[in-house]
Amino acid sequence: MAKIIDLIHYVRVASGTGFAFVLFGMGGLILNGVILLIGWIPVPSPETKAWVMQKVVHYAFRGFMGYLRGFDLVLGKAEGLEKLPPSGPYILVANHPSLLDVVLILASIPRACCIVKPEILDSIYMRGVSRLAGYIPNTEGEPLIAACVEKLNQGIPLVIFPEGTRSLPNGLGKFKRSAAWISLKSGYPIVRAVVQCGSPILMKQWKWYNVPPHSTELHFKIYDTINPTDFLKGQPCGPIPARRLTDYLRRFYEGELHGASFT
Repeated sequence: MAKIIDLIHYVRVASGTGFAFVLFGMGGLILNGVILLIGWIPVPSPETKAWVMQKVVHYAFRGFMGYLRGFDLVLGKAEGLEKLPPSGPYILVANHPSLLDVVLILASIPRACCIVKPEILDSIYMRGVSRLAGYIPNTEGEPLIAACVEKLNQGIPLVIFPEGTRSLPNGLGKFKRSAAWISLKSGYPIVRAVVQCGSPILMKQWKWYNVPPHSTELHFKIYDTINPTDFLKGQPCGPIPARRLTDYLRRFYEGELHGASFT
């Protein structure tokens, strides 16, 4: 009897998750239709259109997280939103354990520009959305840093995953120095955010049907901001401070994800 109940729970969660993928794809196509409408709106600048699209994404993702919660699939929870800087842009840095964490983050933050894989900008579902929202491809080097600094100077918060892709199933991937360089060159603060999954779901190399036979909690927690000038230590912006800040971030995430106390 217990096995039958477990099977029923698995079928419910797997089918609900499968439909969530369909819903997400349909939502992307619908948003592409919204883009056509936004394109006809007589607004003064591309920046204003990007702001409108970022707000549309925010509410669309809130609705999607509401679906996941309503059908008892994924219980998204955001903690520490009051710690976000009350004014001015910032760089939100987060680990990336699941496909769903970016959905929860953008559902929790009213406006943000994401650094995304180039494939997202070419996806049939998200191409129009991500391009109009002003999302930036996570290429390497000065073009990425310059584009991010420009967004920050426009007053737009950034969301960046220092691993550049989803975390490995057994731990963090290699941290790139992009977030450190962006913060050091722009002078804007870094907001540390940790994402944790109650059960493994939609991780790297996972298929959508590899789901737990029960609902899982996705927890997004924001910590205090850090000032990039604290890592210069009297030196000009360069490779040594960037490495120092990147090492600090990696140690912070390793500590938090393994239950250690790190501030």
